[in-house]
Amino acid sequence: MKPEERPSCPWQQESVPAGSCAESGAEVTQLTTAPLIHTHIYPEAPIFTPDSRFFVYARFPAPDEPQEYWLCEVGSWRLFRLTYESPVSGPVVSGDGEHLYYVSERRPRVILLVRLHLASLRREELAVAEGVTRPYPLGTMSPDGRYYATRVFPAEGTASILRFDVKTGEARVIHSHPEIFNAHMQWEPGRGRDILIQHNRGGQLDERGRLLQLTGREGATLYLIDADGGSVRPLAIGTPHSPRIQGHQCWLGRTEKVLGTLGGDFERGEKKGNLVTVAQGDEAPTIVAGGPHFCHVSASPDGRFFICDEQPGGDVLVGSVATGRSRLLCRSGSAFGAPQYTHPHPFLSPDGQYAFFNSIRTGVPQVYACRIPPGFLDSLR
Repeated sequence: MKPEERPSCPWQQESVPAGSCAESGAEVTQLTTAPLIHTHIYPEAPIFTPDSRFFVYARFPAPDEPQEYWLCEVGSWRLFRLTYESPVSGPVVSGDGEHLYYVSERRPRVILLVRLHLASLRREELAVAEGVTRPYPLGTMSPDGRYYATRVFPAEGTASILRFDVKTGEARVIHSHPEIFNAHMQWEPGRGRDILIQHNRGGQLDERGRLLQLTGREGATLYLIDADGGSVRPLAIGTPHSPRIQGHQCWLGRTEKVLGTLGGDFERGEKKGNLVTVAQGDEAPTIVAGGPHFCHVSASPDGRFFICDEQPGGDVLVGSVATGRSRLLCRSGSAFGAPQYTHPHPFLSPDGQYAFFNSIRTGVPQVYACRIPPGFLDSLR
C-alpha cells in the first residue's frame, strides 16, 4: 500500500506522548485526541494490514450516533478517514492488506457488502442481502478471501450467520440459532474450514431485539460450524466442562486451538488459571496461565504470545503461551464500564512491536499505542 499515491491525502496528526510504564519501560503514545469517542475494533481479530503498517479504528460523536472507520499509520501515527456513508459495521482487512471489507445498510432490511481499496480509496459494492437487518459490529473473512460473514437477523427474527461470496456476489444465510445474537464469529485463519461461534445459552432478546438476558444459568459456550454453516461441533468449554466462559476468545494463530478466558479459575492437574485453550476433540480446556484475572484476550498471529487486560484494574499484560509467564506491559488507566469503548481491549501488531489499547484516562475515550521494549518478549520464555 502506498497512501502517498492517493490523489488527495488529508492525513491528520493527533498523537501526543503519554509517558512510560515504570515496571516495563514501555513508551506509550496517545494516538487520538479529538473530543470524540475513539475505539479500536474488538481485539479478538485485529483489523490490521499483515505488514503491520496500518490498522483500522472507529470514531463517533456519541453512543447513539453512527461510526466512521479511520486508518492509522503505525509509527508516524497519521490518521485518515476511510468511510463517509452510515451506518457501517463488521470491518475486515483482506489477507493481502489491499482492501477493507465492511457492510453498510442502504435502507431498512437491505445490507451491502462494500470493498474499499486502501490505496486508491476506490469503493465497490460487491453484494446485496435483502430481508435482513441489524448486522453485527464484527465481521470475519475466510483466509482465501472468498467469503465474508457476519451475524444478522432475517425477517423471522432468529439470529443468523450471513455469508457473502466475494467472487459471485451471492448472499446467503448459512446458519441460524436464537441464542447466537452475540456470535463473535471468527473464521479459522489456517485451513479456513471452520467458523467459531459463541453460543449464549439461555440468552433472550425482546421482540425489538433489545437484550433481556445475556445468558441463562449455564452461561455461554463455543461451537464450530463448517464454512457452509453445517457440521455443528460443540467445544468442551464452559459448564459443565469448566467455569463459565467470559465470552472473550480468539483463534490461537493457525494451531486450530481457541484461546479464551473463564469467569473463574480452573484447576486441572497441577495447574490453575482462567486463561485456557480448547480444540475440537478435547475433553476439557487446557490451562495456559493463571495469576491475574485475565479478561479480554488476543494472540499473536504465530500463536506464541497472548495479550490480555486484567480486571479490575485494566492493566495490560503480555505472556507466552508455551510457558504461561506474563508480565505487565503498561497500565491502561481505563475501566470496565457498560460501554465497550471503556474496556482496554488490547491487541498486538502482527510483527509484535506494538500493543494497542483503549483508555478513558483523559475522560474521553481514545486509542493508545505501547512500544514493546527490547527483550520484553524474550523474558517470557
